[in-house]
Amino acid sequence: METSVLVTREGKITTIALNSPETYNALSMAMREELLAALVGAAQDADTRVVVITGKGKAFCSGGDINTMRKEFVPGEGRARLRNIHRIVRAITGMDKLVIAAVNGPAIGAGCNLALACDFVLAAEEAKFGQPFGRIGLVPDMGGLYFLPRLVGLLKAKELVFTWRIIDAREAAQIGIVNRVVPLENLYAEVMDLAAELAAGPAMANALTKALINKSLCSTLDQVLEEEACAQDMCFLSQDFKEGVRAFFEKKKPEFG
Repeated sequence: METSVLVTREGKITTIALNSPETYNALSMAMREELLAALVGAAQDADTRVVVITGKGKAFCSGGDINTMRKEFVPGEGRARLRNIHRIVRAITGMDKLVIAAVNGPAIGAGCNLALACDFVLAAEEAKFGQPFGRIGLVPDMGGLYFLPRLVGLLKAKELVFTWRIIDAREAAQIGIVNRVVPLENLYAEVMDLAAELAAGPAMANALTKALINKSLCSTLDQVLEEEACAQDMCFLSQDFKEGVRAFFEKKKPEFG
């Protein structure tokens, strides 16, 4: 039986590919569980420093599998369904690895928000992004109402959510939900180059910085300053700090562990 998520590791980089091209990588129930397991596995793998999420075929992820919604829901069922898939968002944002979304095609609905949960978003020129949840009478989920306004501002977020407009990769980059747009044939190479650069960085400092940046969105200045001080105390005691200082004075590139 073919798996709906493929996992490969090259050195310090683990790639997780959604593998249901016939459904444009819609998030079926099976895919959700496999994706979560892959993310948890990567988070627990001491040799993995960077995780890449991408899609097989022509799409990154077309969102939730509407075939599973053709039913009568009972009270509380929708809440349980969303709490289940929200484990994926928490796995991405909570892991101490940096996560790159390699958006090779349409990223729509929950697929868009899967990308927005990542630390970096690189998109092919063919990529599309959108929040058309209202088209089927739903509110944006998978953290879309958290990530989107923080990335693009409140007015632009409302425009995208309420008009259901699908935007191309260039516009997505202009409004701040994509870091870089590249030709499709160069996407994998560009992503791997970035992943290798990040994987060569200081693991502890990167992990602490990711956690602090994410928390800063809901923290006061005083809280951030105190958390910076605690994190820096840990870093001052690390081998990576000693290596960084040594390399600085020797005018060499640091070789972090």
